[in-house]
Order: sequence, then C-alpha cells, then structure tokens
Amino acid sequence: MSYATKADLKDVFNGPASLFYQATAATITDNELALAPDMDVPCKIDTLSFEQGEPSMEHYKVYGLASDWVSASEPGDITISFRVPTKHTDILKLAYGADAVVPVSNGASLTIGTAAAQEFGTGNGIVLKNHKVQGTWAILNDAGDQLLVINNTALYASLVMDTDTKGVVAIDFSGTIESDGSNPDIFFFKKDSASS
Repeated sequence: MSYATKADLKDVFNGPASLFYQATAATITDNELALAPDMDVPCKIDTLSFEQGEPSMEHYKVYGLASDWVSASEPGDITISFRVPTKHTDILKLAYGADAVVPVSNGASLTIGTAAAQEFGTGNGIVLKNHKVQGTWAILNDAGDQLLVINNTALYASLVMDTDTKGVVAIDFSGTIESDGSNPDIFFFKKDSASS
C-alpha cells in the first residue's frame, strides 16, 4: 500500500436531507442492495443522531507485569435517535403498531361552560404500548449523491410535545442495531458519475 495523504483519504458523508424507512431488512442479491422505502419520514433538523459507543475492554493481568497479559474487547453499542414531528396515522402505526391506533369515526364534542358544543371530526386514539420498530433506514445527503443505510435496526417510540414553535406534537424514535451476523449493518454508497 502506498502512502496516503489527508486529501487522498477525504471521503465524507454529511448534510442529511431525507430519511427513508423500509420495513424489511436490506439484503444483498447479486452484489446489489435494492431498496424500496415505504415512506419518506419527516425528521426535525439537528435531531438525527447515530453513534457507536466506545468498546468495552477486558484486561487480564499477571503478577510482575504492569501491562496486560492479554486483553479482549466487545464493540460499543450503537445508538440511533431522531424526532419525527407529525401525528399522521401511518407514523403512529409505525411507532406503536397498527393494532395500537384506534380510529374514532364520529369525532369529538367539546362543551366549555354554557357555550355551544364545538364539534371535531374524525380522529385517532393511541394505545401507548411498547412496540419494536424493525427495518432499514436510509439517509440521503443534501447533494443527492450519497446514501447512508442503517440496517437491522430495532427502535422504540415515545410521544413528546416539542417546545419549539409553540409546541409541536412529535414522536421520538431511539434504539440500536440488532445485527443478524450476515448482512452488513451499515452501508455507504456514492452515486456513479454517469447516473442521473
């Protein structure tokens, strides 16, 4: 291998612009990863976080030596999190499971004091239960020429009233990667120069 300069090693992914979700794990067939996302998920700027923790080290010591006799390590856990500022039915079903979203077809009636009742149309009720969101997330950069794919994810949701912009109801997703041991967990792709 020849000497590589910093300029030679520059290969940066930055500027996430779109977050896509696919319910199935991404697999490689004939040396190609075919993605067919189920949705383009709205994600609040500056909330998308993806990080691998430090590896945990095990030190085996013997008398008479200051350094390790032998050492071992386990890779650090992956943490993924982001905020989705919508209460759309499809996102609620993704977050809590289809059976946790209860449609209310006759709407609601609100009476305050002696005022006439205010009528509200149809809506949804949610059973806030623990639901594992599995699948694949793909992040397209703002230039549209690079794709970061996070595979084998296991995320959980929590409902929040975001304090920005006078209170926006949002859903926080957070979790990790549950590797299947055969398909890659992370993919980095660049668009071919000939591609449109």
